[in-house]
Amino acid sequence: MGIWIAIIVLGICTLGSFYMTFLAAKDGDSSGAWLFASFGLLFGILLFIFGIKAMAKRNASFKTIDERISGKPEPRTGFVPHWFMMGAIILTVLVIVVSILIKVIR
Repeated sequence: MGIWIAIIVLGICTLGSFYMTFLAAKDGDSSGAWLFASFGLLFGILLFIFGIKAMAKRNASFKTIDERISGKPEPRTGFVPHWFMMGAIILTVLVIVVSILIKVIR
């Protein structure tokens, strides 16, 4: 579901950027046309990649293209060091609380 939302948003951004390129070129603003064209190409490339990834789930030929673009997925690690993350969060909260208390006491 999330990839389809990304595809829709990237499609809107791509079409909007190329439409703004057309309007800037029509108005004679060459720097604006280049800017919007580069944004359109950026969003278009991302739209193409996400489209390939979405189609790779349904079609074997797209799956091989996706594997050639991004490589084969590596196995994910099963261990997550929770104590480190909890320690970092607690330390951050303590630093924020102490800095607020120092400002209030002064």
